[in-house]
Formats: sequence, C-alpha cells, structure tokens
Amino acid sequence: MLHALPGEHYVEFVTEGINPDDLPGFPARIDDTPLRSSRFGARARLRAETLLAMQRWMLDNPALGMQLQLYLWGNDGSNRQFLTLRTRGPRWERTLKLWPDDGLYELHGDTTWFLQLSVPTTTAAVIKSIHRKLHKPSHLRPAPGEVLVTLANSPVAFPAILDDEPWNQAAVPYFRPEIAKIVSAWLNYAHLTLDDAYSRTYWEGDTLIVVESNAAALEGYRPDHVEPGADGRYAIGWRGWVWEIA
Repeated sequence: MLHALPGEHYVEFVTEGINPDDLPGFPARIDDTPLRSSRFGARARLRAETLLAMQRWMLDNPALGMQLQLYLWGNDGSNRQFLTLRTRGPRWERTLKLWPDDGLYELHGDTTWFLQLSVPTTTAAVIKSIHRKLHKPSHLRPAPGEVLVTLANSPVAFPAILDDEPWNQAAVPYFRPEIAKIVSAWLNYAHLTLDDAYSRTYWEGDTLIVVESNAAALEGYRPDHVEPGADGRYAIGWRGWVWEIA
C-alpha cells in the first residue's frame, strides 16, 4: 500500500462495479480549485507510482471497464510520460490523455465515475477486527470527571470530559487518547455495518484524520485534522456533531 506524503490526502474511485466494502485509497494532492459540479468529485494530482498502483487495481477489476496506462513520450531521453485513461460502456468508449505538471498528473471524473476523499486502503475484515479488539466494556469505563456521551441515534457510548458550554445545545466532548482510538475504530465500523453516512477515520502519528462521508466529494472539502490538546485529549466532532450525554 502506498502512503500519503506530506500535503497529500487519499482518494477513491466512485463508479459502478466496485465493492464498496473493500475500496482502495490512493494518495494524492487535492486541487484547491475543483470543478464547479460536485458530481465530478475531487480534482486530484497524482504521482506516477500512484498511477501504477491504480493500473494494477484496474487490471484486477476488469468489471470497472477502466484502463490506465503511462506511455513514454518525446525523444530527448528524459523518460517523460503521458497518461491515458480509457473508460468504456456497452455503446461508448472515452479516452482521456494527460501530461504531467511538476511531475504530477491531474485526474478528475466525468459523468460515469469520480474521485472522492477517502482513507488508506483497508478491508472490511480489518475494520471489524480492530473494532472487536478495542471496543470492550472494560475499555469504556469513565475515569473521574468523565461522563458517557453518544452520537445521536447511535447504540454506543464513550467516556469523555465535557466543555463547560454546549454547542447548539449539543455536548462538546474531549476524549482520552485511548478512547479516541476506540471512537475512531467504531466510526469506521459503523460506516461499514450501520450507515455509510458515518465518517471514516485514520491516524497520521498522533493526529486523527476524519473524513466526512457526506462531504467527501464536495467542492473544496478537506478532512478534519484532530490533534491532541494541551491535556492530550481529542475534540472529535468538535462543535459540529450532535453528541449527547448518555
């Protein structure tokens, strides 16, 4: 699996013929001026090695009807490459040809597929395994000063301390690092098994990256980077999600 470099996020393809439970995430820079229509998703700039990983994935999933190939061009010995992406349907075929800019290839969707912000490559089995390992009653006992909070209409509760002032009548919780990891794992599990409107998450060192599912393909969207506060606690969904005291 390729890992994101500084300044990169992860993107995934959205199109027919993909198993939504096992989508690969590909590292990419996200253009700050994406297309006006969100149906075309994020406009991503990708490294050549990322495109090769995409190519292998497309070859392993011929039902996608997509082919990606890098070709050498020019005769100056510089080994510069251009990219072609072919998509086909029962009665049509389209070919997109792209040249690199600063070594990166800009890619965006069309009416049959698009890219959206995502998480690193994982599988349904891994998500369920991490959730089973972390989500245990013994791990969720409140420490002194903590109360149990839950997201509206969700079946589980997590210990946290609360901000003195609620936001829009909702609680504002702060989680210990070990609880933040459980919340992160549960969100991925809930996205997979309960409702794909739940956010997905991943960790970059001590920073929790939260990808809002209902915004992942929207213009200008960037994932939330939740860093620990001075006390080491994480404000997940701070002043945005509807947390309630359980």
